[in-house]
Amino acid sequence: MARDKILTKSLLEMYHLMHRYHMMWYGKKFGGLDPWQGQGRILSALRRMHNISQKELGYILDIRPQSLGELLQKLETNGYIRRYHSKEDKRALIVELTEKGETFQLQKPDYDELFIELSRSDRAELRESLDKISEQLRALIEKELEETEYYEGQNYPTFRL
Repeated sequence: MARDKILTKSLLEMYHLMHRYHMMWYGKKFGGLDPWQGQGRILSALRRMHNISQKELGYILDIRPQSLGELLQKLETNGYIRRYHSKEDKRALIVELTEKGETFQLQKPDYDELFIELSRSDRAELRESLDKISEQLRALIEKELEETEYYEGQNYPTFRL
């Protein structure tokens, strides 16, 4: 059991360090925009949708209109997006990426350099171990979803684990 605690501690420390490296890399390249939070999340969504009304974007990302407006203002000021009134409905604002916004997330940190010190067999063994842990986590998540009434009957977006 003590060994498992050491493994858990090591895994969590590695996760923390990877997250820190990730944030530092995006901070250096894109001024701290993380593709999974705030402004970065909006840019990531817009890469998939190209142009969309501000109201629809807020609905899809579940962001309050005032908060979305503030985030979009920052993105527009920094040249990542542009907003214009719809030709069909002059009240609606359309949001679209600029060229600068398109380059966000095309670049990603090179995590492969983390494995340079590992031999081919070490990498294969690590991959197998991580796959086993991932399978166990998927099973635990599925079990939790089945046992939790909170999720039953709710209309949550589906995602692939």
